[in-house]
Amino acid sequence: MKIEFSEIDRDLDKIEGMNGLKYAMAVAVAGRLNLLAVGKPGCGKTLVLQCMPQLLPNLSDEEKVTTDRLYSLAGMNYKDNHRPFRMPHQTCTIEGACGGGANCHPGEISLAHNGVLFLDEAAEFRSSVLQMLRVPLETHQITLSRAGRTTVYPARFQLVMATNPCPCGNYGVKDRICLCSARSLEQYWNKFSAPLLDRVHIMWNNEDADFYPNLTVKELRGLIKTAYEMQIERGEFNGNLTDPSKYEKIASTLSESAKKILDVEINHNNWSSRRIQNIVKTARTIADMHGWSEINDFAINDALNLRTESALDVL
Repeated sequence: MKIEFSEIDRDLDKIEGMNGLKYAMAVAVAGRLNLLAVGKPGCGKTLVLQCMPQLLPNLSDEEKVTTDRLYSLAGMNYKDNHRPFRMPHQTCTIEGACGGGANCHPGEISLAHNGVLFLDEAAEFRSSVLQMLRVPLETHQITLSRAGRTTVYPARFQLVMATNPCPCGNYGVKDRICLCSARSLEQYWNKFSAPLLDRVHIMWNNEDADFYPNLTVKELRGLIKTAYEMQIERGEFNGNLTDPSKYEKIASTLSESAKKILDVEINHNNWSSRRIQNIVKTARTIADMHGWSEINDFAINDALNLRTESALDVL
């Protein structure tokens, strides 16, 4: 599989700052990992994430055939080689997300197959739409039933979400006062259930210290290309791993010192097994980006930084 990139009309290099989110986005692309970005209104999170197609490697020939068919079933043409980047509006319904109608047409999650489903202002989406994502994120397919007819569509996509920390946007923001009541905060974040958040590999918070260097698109693409090559050689992308034996294979590449670092964090936090696996998958992706066979201290520490719990301090 030849790894190539396409140019888009947005240029990540022209956006100043936000180095941490740019890097987090690159890691997400490299391992096909799910990402949640939390930040105050106007911080630039949406602007950065809309440039994600610039970092996405082109579709393989096999992937393009499947994507073409799905878009054809939806009455659309897909002539490009770049990966789908779907950005539905916050008013999107269950049918719009899942698909359906008289002809059981594909919805947004199937149109994002082999690509990205980006939910901007994710907390503004209906709870039913957000919770519906849990099953296809796990099974990589969606089953539609209508009038005794069952249709199964592929839905292997990366979920990327951006949201404000609270309804007013000021919770946890330095030098700003949050005007939200405890009840409104709870209602706002209850849309992101624990099972859904457990399927998110990377969590970025705009208020965290940004110590990442300003990498260019060319440099980020180089890291992504290296990661793709290593994962293709293994036969599976880290974010798509569901087979326990395949997960154990990548977990076995943790160095002894990296295991100790992870164990300390596990002992200090009440993490689910899924969350631990997500951290290891992220660490494996970072190691892949550098061409390392082993998950070393740098990779595990970087993965822990990218799964910042401060993004969820409001919960």
